Amino acid sequence: MEFGIRTDKVTKALLRTTILKAAADIKRDPKRSVRNLVDLGLNFAEGCNQREIFDITQQYLSNDDSAYFTLAENIANTVDPDKVVTFGLDFGYNGCTSGARVLREKQAELGCHIPFLLSFTVDDSADSITLDNIRSAVTQGMELGIYIYTVICRSDIYGELLDLAEEFGECAFIFFVNPRRLTRETISRTSEINNLVTSVHLEDDSDLCLETVTALREQGCAVTVHYEYSDETLESVLSDEVTERMTETGAIAGIYYPKQGTSPETAAKVGEYRFETVRSQQYPIFIFEGYSDSDRFDRMFSNAECFVHFVSGGRVLYTTSQKVLEDASLEKYTLSDILKRLRFEE
Repeated sequence: MEFGIRTDKVTKALLRTTILKAAADIKRDPKRSVRNLVDLGLNFAEGCNQREIFDITQQYLSNDDSAYFTLAENIANTVDPDKVVTFGLDFGYNGCTSGARVLREKQAELGCHIPFLLSFTVDDSADSITLDNIRSAVTQGMELGIYIYTVICRSDIYGELLDLAEEFGECAFIFFVNPRRLTRETISRTSEINNLVTSVHLEDDSDLCLETVTALREQGCAVTVHYEYSDETLESVLSDEVTERMTETGAIAGIYYPKQGTSPETAAKVGEYRFETVRSQQYPIFIFEGYSDSDRFDRMFSNAECFVHFVSGGRVLYTTSQKVLEDASLEKYTLSDILKRLRFEE
């Protein structure tokens, strides 16, 4: 075990040095440097799933007109290199490589599926998930090989969430937040944390989102934007209107996810739209559909759709259809016990 820990440390040190050099090289020669970085990823890839991801990326980058070269320049020129390296290693290495090994071992040991990430919603309700609940879940999650966490913040405790992200420096965090909660002080504090990506809510009024993303980018932060779609707004998505608004912000990624009550048919259409948009390579921004991409990663690492979301009232929602696990909460049960009670379809 000790030998394995030392090996991980050496590998991460080599990757850190290589990625920092690549970030500097991208500013001088984006196309050559990005291709070299993907080639490096193929060398470090473990298993057919990771190799498949890099193979597909390699195919995209064979197109000299790909907008992803512009995106690479955007990241290299605006995001603090330490943030690129730290978040990249926490997500890609801790979460999807070394953590994935632990995750598979624990699945076999516990006899249950373990998701590659955990999601939380914090709101202003009296029975909201607490910071201590999240802290306990992250501590237990790391023991199971989970190093990636998303938090939807619908409360005024964003500053305390930043402290939580800093506390768990080996984990990758993505915080979804309304721009109205991001003051000048919280943006400055956000800029001090390297293992965090901030996702700003894109509303009908794009101006505030644009101003907030610009302020975060000026501080060297890694920023994405997210948009809640519904049956009523499907046409705005499919017409490229929302993606164009996302791109105009200068964010590195745009995330679509369905409002509660959105039909499965609409979600499927947005998932297909996301696939075609990525394949077209016309926008210098990563595009994700929250549920379908989460499902894809879960099946890649856990062999089942095992999305798990903790919300107010101690409720546990699971799978992308948000089924409710009755009589279960982080205050009553350990994370392992909760996962053992969930029934996922492979």
